[in-house]
Parts: sequence; C-alpha cells; structure tokens
Amino acid sequence: MKKNVLSLSIAAMIGGLGFAGAASAGVAFESTAAVTSTQAGTLGATNATVLQVSPDGIGHNLLVPYYSVQEGNGTLLSIVNTDTKNGKAVKVRFRGAANSDDVFDFSLFMSPGDVWTANVSKDTATGLAQIYVPDNTCSLPRRAVLNATKFKTDRVFGATDAAKAGETLEGYVEIFNMADIPPQVPTTAGVVADGGTAASANALFTAIKHTSAGTNPCGLATSDATLPAAVLKLANDPTLTSITGSAAAADREALLNHGFWMPSTGLTGSWTILNIAGASVAWSGNMTAVEARVSAGGAPGLGRVVFSPQKDTTVVATAINSLTSDPLLRNTGVSPSTAIIEAAQYDLPDMSTPYLTAAAITAAGVVAAAPGTTASDAPVLQGKLLTQALAVKNVLNEYVTNSAISAATDWVFSMPTRRYAVGVNYKFAAPATGPSAVFNASAAQQITAGNDVSPYFTAVNTKMGTGGTSGNPTYQACVEPGGNVTAFDQEEATASGEFVVSPGTTKKVVFCGEVSILTFNATSSLQAKIAPKNIDAGFVNGWLNINTAGLANAGLPIVGSSFVKMTGPVVAGKSTNFSLTQPHRFTR
Repeated sequence: MKKNVLSLSIAAMIGGLGFAGAASAGVAFESTAAVTSTQAGTLGATNATVLQVSPDGIGHNLLVPYYSVQEGNGTLLSIVNTDTKNGKAVKVRFRGAANSDDVFDFSLFMSPGDVWTANVSKDTATGLAQIYVPDNTCSLPRRAVLNATKFKTDRVFGATDAAKAGETLEGYVEIFNMADIPPQVPTTAGVVADGGTAASANALFTAIKHTSAGTNPCGLATSDATLPAAVLKLANDPTLTSITGSAAAADREALLNHGFWMPSTGLTGSWTILNIAGASVAWSGNMTAVEARVSAGGAPGLGRVVFSPQKDTTVVATAINSLTSDPLLRNTGVSPSTAIIEAAQYDLPDMSTPYLTAAAITAAGVVAAAPGTTASDAPVLQGKLLTQALAVKNVLNEYVTNSAISAATDWVFSMPTRRYAVGVNYKFAAPATGPSAVFNASAAQQITAGNDVSPYFTAVNTKMGTGGTSGNPTYQACVEPGGNVTAFDQEEATASGEFVVSPGTTKKVVFCGEVSILTFNATSSLQAKIAPKNIDAGFVNGWLNINTAGLANAGLPIVGSSFVKMTGPVVAGKSTNFSLTQPHRFTR
C-alpha cells in the first residue's frame, strides 16, 4: 500500500494536539516440526536460539528508548513491516519512565509491507497522555477506541490524580512480533490440517490485507461487531490456552486455525519527538531492533508464538510463572495467587515471555532455587538473555551547553529490561513502609556473585530512592552504574571521579527511574519531569564517559541518545533553532 509516512505522521500530530480526544492465559507455542503443503510451501519450525541487537535496525522486537509529551513535546511513531510475504501480529506497550509500569497497550495486525503511524500528545483537559492513530492497520482495540482512550494510571504511583496523570507523560515503548500471519494455511479436504496436501487462503491474512485503495475491513469497522470475523475470533475464541514447550500437531493446527505461525524477523521503525509549542525543534532516531537468530551472528530465526488476546481476563495462577519474569506479576505461591498484581491477558506477552527454543533457554542455565520449576525458570532466563544482549560497560557521548547559542543537552538512559529483574511494589502495608523493590530472587541469591537470576540488577546495586536532600524520589528504584565518570573538554583537558549530581550532595551518578535523564550544567533540552538529574560536567562543551560496569563487570542494558537544542540569531525576523540527536556510543 502507498503512504506518505511523514505527511501522515504530521497530520496525526496536528490532529492529536488539536483535539482532546483494552483483554484467558497467553500462549507460548514452540514448533519442532515444519508444516508443509504442496501449495503453501513450508512453514518452518522454531529454531531461534539467541537474541542479538541488530545493527541493521530490523528485527523481531523493537524498542523506543524514550517518548515524551512534556512541555509541548509530542512523539511520532512509525512501525514498518518489511516482510512483503507475511503479516505480523504485533504487541505495542507504553511503559512509564519511573518504574516501567504499563500505561497503555494494544495489538496490531500488520499486512505485508504495511506501515503503522501514530502520534502521542498530552490531553490538556485531563493531563494524561493520549494517542492519535490515523492509520487503517487492524488493531485490537480498533482505531476509534484507541483514539478515544487516554493513557491509564491504574499501575502508576501518585498521591493525587494529577500526580498519576504526570506519570504517563514520559516513558519508553516495547514492540514485538507475537506471530507471523502467513497468506495460506495447509488444508486437507478444505479443513486446516498440519501437513495437509493442499492450501487455503488464511482468513486472518485476508481480513488484514489492504486493497489497492489503501483500505481494509478493519479500517471500515464502525464497532467491534463490524470487525472482520477472523479478527474478532482472536478476541473471543477461548481455545488458545497456555502451552509451554513444544507444540503437538493438534496445537499447531489450533494456531493455524487462528491464522498464526512462528514469528520471523522484519519489523523496523522510527521515532520523532517534536516541540512545536516552545522551541520548534525535533529529535528523531531509529528504534533499537532485537533479532532472534539461529546462532550468534547467524541468520534470523523463527521464534515461539507468544500471542495473547487483548482482554482483561485474569491469567490463572498456575500459568503466569511460565509466561513472564515480571516480579510484580509472578505468583510466589501456587493457588490462590500471591502476585502483587494479578496479570490479565493484555499483560502478555512481554519481552520475557519465552521466545527462543526450550533447548536454548535451558542451555542458558537453570536457576538452582527460586523461582522453582524449569518452566517457571524459562521467562527469568529469557529476561537474562535479553539483558545480556543489550548490556554495555561504558556509555560515551558529547554535550554542548554554550550559553552564546543557548545550548542545552540531555542524555537519555533507558533500561528496558530492568523490569524483568526488579519491580516496585506500591501496595505497601502502611504509609511508613513506603514503596519497595521486588526482585526475582531471594536475598541470598541477589548477593551471590554468579547468581543465575539476574547478574545485572540485585539488592546490591538497585535500591529505592532516599528522597530528601538527595533528590532521588522515594517511589523510584535507582541503579548505581558501578564505575566512575570521566569528562573531557574539546581541548584534551579531563576531569574524573565521582561527580556531584544535584540537587543534593550525593557524589555518585545514579540512574533513578526506568528512563533516567541526565542534564548538563543546569541546561535541559527535553524538559523531563519524572527522572531528571543534573550533572556539573566541569566544562562548557565536551564529551563524557560513564562507566556502567554494573555488578561483576556484567554491564547494564542501556539504550538512548544525546538530545541537544541550540538557538541562533534571529534572521529576517525568524528564529533559528537547531536540534541534534546523537545515539550513545558504547563499549561492551
């Protein structure tokens, strides 16, 4: 289909700013056998064994390191399915900057070669973030519902409604391919059959496919009842149940009956943060792509199907531990559930839902004690493998704070896998106790140097903010990077050590919040409110090396960029504002 992505995105932004304007257990299917028919060709078996950051920007999963609608900012998103053969069932989840709490999520069903665009802005009436989607791509909930629904505050911390609304204004975005949607499925005598000798059109593929006019049945739907039958089936058919491990032939036929098969690579995307109300500047970049591969450095592979309906039905207590490592969703007992947050179907999948082959996850190491069985270990190990793929030991970038050009610099440090090792429990027994960190392991395991649960985030380096003069919010988990900071000017001069981070007198750089913003020399380009910290770099302009060795020199899973804003002289009565986006450079 043909789209002018930029014009659509800008139209979306203007529309979104101009008008005030989601849900039984998830599935984790692995196929150990290909499905073949003489007409449909071969639908391959799960063969992905590793997760790696893709330098080409195309993958199974995508990460937007930062979105913001603070102080006149708006965020544009564009997701592209570069697979011109298969559709994709895609999960999109917005998480808050403080502690990675879910603030908005939905499912997309992208056709081959499809582009989905959206704008995120602030609703001035409620103070909440909101999304505006001008796009015909099929979604659950449908587009009209997405555009009419503000971001959610059920999971965030705040003493008032206004404070909770503020927690939706910044964060990051997870995007992942839950399943491929092939154009044909194998059949025998017109019935879907694993290994059938003929092929029939995939009803779900037909329902999401755009016509030459750029429309599809979803775009024409005026209510849920008018959505295509194959799309409604995904929301209402209860036969998709929680299955871990290898899928038998009957299970694979159930997937094919819903139009799904093992997820392949092919997703890419971009993000843009614009500030029109104030500085009239924009920052943009490519989404970070994570690819499931057959081997380290090898070809892209096929993952497990991890589709879960977009419903609020509670996931059964005995199933949740095999589907997520989120410590607030996991059940520490058996039945009834002792989870801090009762997981609903829309909570799944997340980035810890087992995506690789069972053999690959097992080979990564089985946790000796908690959280228990091998099936329960799988999401914890998946989270560990993903964190390992993103982990870096040093973050390097430039900064500019020259007052002659009103320069301001912010660095974004997004740690998108921290939630799969530690969450924050706001449901404390008494106000005196305050929010507390919840880990995926016992205290004894957390302090073991070689623990298999998370060598990246434990009680040793991850603590709750202390508040008071230190300025670290008491409801945010804070991570100590583990090393010193070295600043350089532009003429070889250096300054190193533990820099004073203000406000307060704490002489160490700490990353408070899931998305931590570091401002330089009391300047700020992004005007972040949730987790900003200022550093006096010692020089007006230069570059900085932050050691992020973490625990046992394992590194920390950081993605992000430097955001620079500058203002030049007035020319012909017009302001001359400039902006730069410089992705962080790393050592691993």
